[in-house]
Amino acid sequence: MVGRFAAAAYVVLIGGLAIAGAAHEQAAYYLVAVALTLPSGAVALPVMYGGYALISAVGGIWFPVAAPDGEEAAWLSTGSATLNVVALMCAAVVNVLLAERVLRRRHPVHQ
Repeated sequence: MVGRFAAAAYVVLIGGLAIAGAAHEQAAYYLVAVALTLPSGAVALPVMYGGYALISAVGGIWFPVAAPDGEEAAWLSTGSATLNVVALMCAAVVNVLLAERVLRRRHPVHQ
């Protein structure tokens, strides 16, 4: 079974990278987080891009997607950053669960 501390540290590391990507608005942090969450990161990446489009489209019905100075609206930046962090952390949790399942199958516990 994967150590609980190692599993928690892995999920926190991925969350930290995603938060750093959101705070610094740099894709490099997100790409490292996606690479570290493979194979589940392969699902998280389209969720992040599709989620941005969905948030922008639905929110754009009621609120402008651009601020008066031409920058992205704060509600859209915050919403998409939150989605990115949640998607990547969920991918990390799925990886931990998959690793535990694989290890359990390789080393079954006999009672």
